[in-house]
Amino acid sequence: MKRILLIEDDNFYAKTMKKAIQRRFMEMEVEVAATMAEAKKRLDTNNPDLIVADLYLPDSDGDHIPKLVEEGYSVIVVTGDSDLSRKEEISRLDIIDYIIKSESSRFGYLLKLIARLEQNKGKTILVAEDASTVRELFKRFLARQNLRVLCAADGEEALRILGDETVDIVLSDYNMPKVDGLDLLKAVRERYSMFELPFIAVSSDEGGDTVGTFLKLGANDYLKKPFNKEELLCRINNTLDTVEMFEEMMSNAITDPLTGLYNRRYLSETGPKLVAASGRYKEHALSVVIFDIDHFKHINDTYGHLAGDKVLKDVARALQRNVRASDICVRFGGEEFLVLLPSTDFKRAFIVAEKIRKIVANMAIPVEEGENVHLTISGGVAAYAEGLTLESLIKRADEALYRAKQAGRDRIEMHEGV
Repeated sequence: MKRILLIEDDNFYAKTMKKAIQRRFMEMEVEVAATMAEAKKRLDTNNPDLIVADLYLPDSDGDHIPKLVEEGYSVIVVTGDSDLSRKEEISRLDIIDYIIKSESSRFGYLLKLIARLEQNKGKTILVAEDASTVRELFKRFLARQNLRVLCAADGEEALRILGDETVDIVLSDYNMPKVDGLDLLKAVRERYSMFELPFIAVSSDEGGDTVGTFLKLGANDYLKKPFNKEELLCRINNTLDTVEMFEEMMSNAITDPLTGLYNRRYLSETGPKLVAASGRYKEHALSVVIFDIDHFKHINDTYGHLAGDKVLKDVARALQRNVRASDICVRFGGEEFLVLLPSTDFKRAFIVAEKIRKIVANMAIPVEEGENVHLTISGGVAAYAEGLTLESLIKRADEALYRAKQAGRDRIEMHEGV
């Protein structure tokens, strides 16, 4: 999302809202129109990705909202009108949401909604619902939330889609032919956890045990029919927010915050599995390389720690760009990096290490205005041999790295025992 048009006649409110949006989303261009006539002029010259519009304007009593929707614009209504009948009337349109100003303190909900619309791009929701009219309503509304929508008429079709497509969240009715929502949930939970594939159940069932049954079997949330679009939106957004917070928390636990590479915790969890696989299957070669930035202390002392951090990040980026997706890059120590290379023999690992050494040697990293840092790295290579543990394999690579340092730096050494 690059452009937002605010249609708001209250000058102070419009300026405050614009400032709040730009502070949160610095890359977004925000324009303001005080009337619908002014808005039309802006729409004629620029096509916004999102319109945030007041319901009442000096030249419109609300009729501009259905016109904007009919013209295909994505619209969020923000109004001071708390009349429920008016809200229900406007909410029947294909708008994104209807926000009452008094309920949006400091634009918190609006900003959260805009962020969610951005995060939804590329996400897919699977709707399992046997009533075609309801499916179509879901599809239109959820597409407005920037979600890719797949539809299934029953649980059996939903399972086929899950086998063929990448899905981020499931919204399923309970009472469906062939495979109902409860059996669909059971099948989903056999393959995916609550955080791997969230599941929201929908039902008009009057039985008091239905909600508890769905939740006990692993549904992330439950919606009882009838419900309005506002409740559906909040349930879906809250579920996606929770899953993404969990994913971020898990990612932070295994990655280095400065470089974005894996940390030693991840290495200690994953490395032994790769070593064990090499021990079981002789054809599963495994090599490890440890790199160390030469004279890194001198860089910190000369240019400062912020420059040192930039050097670390740029070297980490060079590592990631020049290894395979299956290889594991780890920030091993202060200026040390470790790369685990599955299915890679000793000679191939040396070729990869030497390639990375040359790339880093040719880098010019800007640290001050008009000044670049040129640096070198040294590396040690070791390959798995029968009986080695992860610790002993790393120790061999570290010994080779020490020899590279002793031999003058800016070189790659291999462990002699291989």
